[in-house]
Amino acid sequence: MLMVFGSMLFVQCTQNRNNDSADNYGDATTETEEMIQEEREEMAENLRDLRDDLDKEIDKVSKEIDEASEETKQSLQEQRDDLTAQRSRVEETISEVQNATSDTWDDIKDGASNTMEDVKDGFKELGDTLQNRLNP
Repeated sequence: MLMVFGSMLFVQCTQNRNNDSADNYGDATTETEEMIQEEREEMAENLRDLRDDLDKEIDKVSKEIDEASEETKQSLQEQRDDLTAQRSRVEETISEVQNATSDTWDDIKDGASNTMEDVKDGFKELGDTLQNRLNP
């Protein structure tokens, strides 16, 4: 009888220990998911800000096209097309970030960071080019 009672006690203690471990693991998973969610929201916000900057620049170039000489219009239209393509790329990245799962987040985050850097670099280069063309 003592052996049966001891076995039952041992099984009960083991189950409690396993449940405690599962709860701790669940807490870690929840914390990780919350961290990923915060990172996703921050990345999406940064991308939306970049998209808004691109929109402003597209509007600015469009106004300059209206006032430009025929010689300059073609160049400005090409610049606007480049900005529009960059905007589309940022918009796609926003969608990817918003739809990322915890399993895909690391890859999506790396891709989104690369996209942001590429677009910012292109945006800066484009601004320099426009400045040089409009103010020779």
